[in-house]
Amino acid sequence: MKLINVEATFDPSVLEAAISLFDDQARKVREMPGCTHYALYRNTTSDGIAIVQRWTDMAAFEAYRASETFAQLGKDLKPKMSTPPVTTIAEIEDA
Repeated sequence: MKLINVEATFDPSVLEAAISLFDDQARKVREMPGCTHYALYRNTTSDGIAIVQRWTDMAAFEAYRASETFAQLGKDLKPKMSTPPVTTIAEIEDA
């Protein structure tokens, strides 16, 4: 099982819009084959968010990253980010 953590920061003036974009896409991502968890968390000490995802394997995660859903989210979000996102990928045991 793959645990994916993505952290991104935004200008405070666009943070709520960024969160809304993630919320709009979350249902589609959760329905993708291999996605077992997809949740957005707001960092209360910065103007950032973290997206925590679990995928059955790297192939499922890569399929998501190759999807139109991921492309559209990136197109909409990247201009709003104040720094590039940081992605961490870990291998975890299936609980």
